[in-house]
This record gives sequence, C-alpha cells and structure tokens, in this order.
Amino acid sequence: MASPAVVDISRWQFAITAIFHMSFPALTIGLSLFLAVMYTVHLRTGNPLHPQIFRFWKKIFAVGFGLGVVAGTVMTFEFGLNWGRYAHAVGPILGVTIGMEVITAFFLESGFIGIMLYGDGRVRPRTMAFACWMLVVGTLLSTTWILSANSWMQDPTGFTEVDGQFRASNWWHVLFNPAFSYRYPHILLAVLISAAWFIGGIAAWYLVKQRALPFARRTLSIALGVLAVLMPVQLYVGDATAAFMGAHQPAKLEAFEGNWKTDNGRSSSPGACS
Repeated sequence: MASPAVVDISRWQFAITAIFHMSFPALTIGLSLFLAVMYTVHLRTGNPLHPQIFRFWKKIFAVGFGLGVVAGTVMTFEFGLNWGRYAHAVGPILGVTIGMEVITAFFLESGFIGIMLYGDGRVRPRTMAFACWMLVVGTLLSTTWILSANSWMQDPTGFTEVDGQFRASNWWHVLFNPAFSYRYPHILLAVLISAAWFIGGIAAWYLVKQRALPFARRTLSIALGVLAVLMPVQLYVGDATAAFMGAHQPAKLEAFEGNWKTDNGRSSSPGACS
C-alpha cells in the first residue's frame, strides 16, 4: 500500500494538472461558439467589423485549444500512473467513455480546426462557416463525454462488479447517470460564462486604452449580453446542483463549505470529507 506522502503528492500532481487543463477548455468551448456566431453574422451582414473580431479571437482560441489538448493528454497518463488500481477497476467503463470522446469529438475538432484557422480567404465563406459550427459541435461533444464520465465517477449507476472491475450492465444508465443531468448544464453554462467574462475583460482593456474602439465596443456589448442572460440561469442550475450534491454527496458538499465539525461537535479533518 502506498505511503500517505506518495498519495498526497499524487493528489497534488493530479489536482494541479486538472486545474491547468480545465482553464483552457473553459475558454475554448465558449470561444468556439463566439467565433461561429461572428462568422455567420459576417456572412449575413457583410459588416467588416465582424471578420476583424473573428480573426483576433481565433488566434487566442488556437493557443488555448493546443494547450488544452496537451494538458488533457497528461491527465490521461496520470490516471494510469498515479491511480493504477482505480484505473484498472473502472477501465471497462471510463476507457470506453473517454475513447468515444477521442473518436467522436477530438477527431471532429482536429479535422475542422485547420479549415477554421487557415481557410479564411482560401475556401468559400460558407465552407468556413460550416467548419466553425462543426468545431462547436466537436467541443460540445467533448464536453458531453467528459462530463458523462466524470458524473459517473460521482454517482455510478448501470454497472456490475466482476473480478474487481466495474463492467457496464446498462450503458444508458452509465452515460446518463443521475448526476449528469445536473452537472452537465451547470458546467456548460459555467464555461460559456467564463468565456464571456474573458472576452469582455479583453474588450474592456481596449476601451480603457482607447484602442480599436469599434472592435472593443461591439465585443464588450456581446459579452455583457451573454452574461446578462446566462448568469441568472446559472444561479438556478447551480443551486439545483448543490441540492443534488447535498443529497448524494453530503460529505463533499460540507468540505466545499469548510465545515469541519461532525454532528457531535468534534473537529474532523478535511481529508475525512473528501
């Protein structure tokens, strides 16, 4: 059995990698939708401001996409290296789920991102728009598969245990487990809101510096409009998610809230609530 120090180091390594990785998909999922909308609006209106916005943000999207892919690959290795026994136990389920994410989402994204990044002026505008929307589909598929796998780890259903491994007995229950219906909309709204804040923050900086004012005003107005719509919805969805967690994972919810007291008033360690 691994020593507590090795376990703690493994936890810190995986946590740091996960935080670093998640920072980039949290931006690129929303940015892909923003880019697709901008290019589509450009096709319909012919306003030269929209392709300027599109070309500015697609460069940032490309950097974020590349870093997210690399960091996600490192996380996959850490599953097997840091948590070998766990990976062996859940491999028949999580291996399939993450594999489907690679086959359906990553291949779709990697196929169309080249057109989106380098096709401007080289392919027909409608082909560019189609590539942008296919990239949106790819990012949403990736989010769906990853959240399905993560939600199953939080609230596993549809499995039987055979020789120390979890094997699917009902794939519908595995993929659309009870936690998924709460966690998926919560995370999807969160990444869209994160992207909107990021876009709005950059636009606000340009306004403060009095640079590229038409670009900054239009970008900021779009970001603020998205935030005005999504943030009230997220308050409701987030509250429902917390209520679900309180019913299914009360110790984890108390750890989030920093409540280290047991029912009898004695102090309990954070590790006991994880």
